[in-house]
Amino acid sequence: MSDFNYYITGLVDGEGSFSISVEKDPTHRIGYRLKPSFSIGLHKENLSILEQVHKVFGCGAIQFNKNISQFKVENIKSLKERVLPFFEKYPLRAKKKDDFEIFKKVVLMMERKEHIGNASVFLKILKMRSRMNAVGRNRRITDRVDKIIAEVAQSGRAQD
Repeated sequence: MSDFNYYITGLVDGEGSFSISVEKDPTHRIGYRLKPSFSIGLHKENLSILEQVHKVFGCGAIQFNKNISQFKVENIKSLKERVLPFFEKYPLRAKKKDDFEIFKKVVLMMERKEHIGNASVFLKILKMRSRMNAVGRNRRITDRVDKIIAEVAQSGRAQD
């Protein structure tokens, strides 16, 4: 199984994603919530590979959208206990390596609930997030995050 684990690492370097999404949520004190996720997307013809990946991680789910199959893990506990240790044991070696390091720091901060009601930590996470997936970053996404940072900072909630 070890060979397949190294295969997963290579697959993630090419087709995987570590991301932190930001969603407006008035029920949160800061007005937004963070949602970390790890995913691998492949053409539906390669579903069997994602099923094997799902079995290795023992968490997450496989989702379908048109011709794409996607293995996704969003649960903080699963990310901390399954995904992070996997990539520490089978490290990424190419473009996703830096994204993983930032993702790991954010997941651990969120697992410790450092961001809950703490706008300065929330802003720190947003700034860390802005360094992820930097190659080919969509300017519209960057502008949106910059707008959120300014909104939270100006609202006075950054003083929490």
